[in-house]
Amino acid sequence: MLPDESILIKQISDGSKIVFASVYNQYFGQLYVYAMKYVHDAEAAKEIVQDSLIKLWEVRKALTAETRLQPFLFRITRNSCLNHLKHLKVHEKYQTNTAYRLKVELNYSALSHQSAETFLLAEMEEEINKAIASLPQRCREIFELSRNEEKKYTEIASELNISIKTVENQVMKALKILRAKLSEYLHVFISIVF
Repeated sequence: MLPDESILIKQISDGSKIVFASVYNQYFGQLYVYAMKYVHDAEAAKEIVQDSLIKLWEVRKALTAETRLQPFLFRITRNSCLNHLKHLKVHEKYQTNTAYRLKVELNYSALSHQSAETFLLAEMEEEINKAIASLPQRCREIFELSRNEEKKYTEIASELNISIKTVENQVMKALKILRAKLSEYLHVFISIVF
């Protein structure tokens, strides 16, 4: 059992490490249970109680005979718990906001990239259609039967009553014209696909 509180306060105030150690041992368990009710974290509660008791040592010169030790220690511990919880809340908010900001930035980046790709593909498709429309009529007709309807050269030749060689030449001519007209889009297409 510890002596009268006013004597303890005087001895601690005078710098008695032995008395401080006995107060430390006397109150540690009670303060720990009290801190656990607030923070629900054994390590945090232990650190808070240690810090609270050290705070008693740090402010020992300001202690007076009227200081009641137990309420003083519980008040320091309570304030330390509240500060700890406030710190956790701010940290959690920062972490959440950081994670949210990162998620938003990644989504924005992905959407921007996707929008650019979508735009470029739409633009390329429009230019391809224009280039195909600009082909000479017979050349375009043969090319569209080959590419759009996926007909074989023999089928096209039979349908149009022309030779297979004519079909081959017209498809080659169409590809040559399209390659020339769409050359500037080739690097864009490669960057999107690969």
